[in-house]
Amino acid sequence: MNCSACGNANANGVLFCEFCGADLRSRSIPNVEAPISRPAAAPPAPPSAAEVAAMGKSFLNSLSLGEKFIGAGAIAAAFGFFLPWVSTPDMGPLSGLLGQLGASELNHVSLSGVDMAKVVGAVYLILLAAIASGVLFYFSRRAASPQKLLMGGFQVMIGSICGPGIIVELLFVPLIQSVAGAGLWLMGLGFCSIAAGGLITIASVGKTAR
Repeated sequence: MNCSACGNANANGVLFCEFCGADLRSRSIPNVEAPISRPAAAPPAPPSAAEVAAMGKSFLNSLSLGEKFIGAGAIAAAFGFFLPWVSTPDMGPLSGLLGQLGASELNHVSLSGVDMAKVVGAVYLILLAAIASGVLFYFSRRAASPQKLLMGGFQVMIGSICGPGIIVELLFVPLIQSVAGAGLWLMGLGFCSIAAGGLITIASVGKTAR
């Protein structure tokens, strides 16, 4: 065994060098690994416009025809609630009606569903109906056939309560025609689309069940 200090050869098994007295016992040097510095993970990049468009197209392709009608109708009805129902520079014959309802403070050019709800709180039920249709649309996408039939029936009921009545008034009542705003048209068409989508869903599920 050679001494690491003086380099002289020593007999095997000696603990100290016979020439310089250096300690020849083996020492285990702990193997301490230096911490590896890893670069911080970069935050995920937001999706590009093309990726968003591709995801939207894929989502639309996954919907049935009835679901497309229901989804579009629920969105239209909800947006229509916040757009002007009455839009006219002169309230005309409606001014007396609003006065009877205690709505003298609503003396402005346009009235939305929110403004109407300040007079009659039950108007908020129309917005709740649109939201309920959207919730049913969400849950019915992965539901079994019996549940889809049931939810389709509810969609027909929700759409029929408001949609046809609003459209009939818009088409055949001159007073409503003269003051109707974009919100009333959008809401009426939206609820009719919900009812149509429910009927299409019931028909398609019925054919599949056969």
